[in-house]
Amino acid sequence: MATEPSLTPPKLKILCFGDSLTAGYSMYGMKFYPYADQLQRVLQEAFPATAIEILVDGMSGAQVREQYSGRLNRACRAATDEPYDWVVILGGTNDLGLGKQPEEIYNALRVYWSLTPDPSILLSVSSLFCPQEVWSIALETGANVLALTVIEAAARNASLIRRRDTLNAIISGHKADRLFHMDLCHAIPYFTMEERKRDLIWDDGLHLKEAGYEMMGDAIGAHLVELLPTLENTKNTQAAQVGNEEIGT
Repeated sequence: MATEPSLTPPKLKILCFGDSLTAGYSMYGMKFYPYADQLQRVLQEAFPATAIEILVDGMSGAQVREQYSGRLNRACRAATDEPYDWVVILGGTNDLGLGKQPEEIYNALRVYWSLTPDPSILLSVSSLFCPQEVWSIALETGANVLALTVIEAAARNASLIRRRDTLNAIISGHKADRLFHMDLCHAIPYFTMEERKRDLIWDDGLHLKEAGYEMMGDAIGAHLVELLPTLENTKNTQAAQVGNEEIGT
């Protein structure tokens, strides 16, 4: 169903950022079905008057700590002329699989170390580095961030399940302006999904089939369809208030 035009942004540029699940890895890498394709269809149906552009930066095997901050920085810098309105971030699956603790993954997700741009601050070896949140890389460009929780996998490993649940709770509890959350783990379950449907959705117990990535795009799209009109209405209200204040002065 199309949304009221006054609550629809004229343009929408989105970056889908993450690992192999963002890339749409399937059939042991022989096929890729990025959820962004279905996300585009969902959003375009909801906002037919909006010019929508979605880019994908998904790296198979990527761990949050080793590969996320640099890639996200480069992606945002490459879009400085037309910054992203939204950056959808999914990460942690590979880190969990390698036995990392949820707090460690979360800290890697939200903090990286980079050279400070101000030479006057370079007073010691320790001050050569300053922390910056990975999510804030996108936020500082003016983008909104949609942080996704980590989906399940077929492995019935008590430690893995406990660590994933803890990480998802930490991600969902993070607070920042223009940072939103979506429980993707709940939207695409593994253990509670009916077996026949699971065979259609899940590929190798870690990745998804084409129908699974479409399900992923549907879920993320539905979430954004709910968020976007509310944000656009807030933006219109704020603009009207500024206009009234200017008229009053």
